[in-house]
Amino acid sequence: MKNCIITISTIILVFISFSIFSQPAGGGPPGGPGGPPCWPPPCIPIDGGIGFLVALATAIGIKKIYFTKK
Repeated sequence: MKNCIITISTIILVFISFSIFSQPAGGGPPGGPGGPPCWPPPCIPIDGGIGFLVALATAIGIKKIYFTKK
């Protein structure tokens, strides 16, 4: 019986602490996000270019290993 009371009180304490600390008091800064979404403003995505360069380097490496063993 004592283990049951300790377990239930621990669960209640955890849920209460989650509910108290889940929301920050006062919210975020006023005015919301302003300005450009990235800096500097041209916002050029580099993900596609890097993926292409990695694929090209992998292909060249495989070709070099293939012809070295042949």
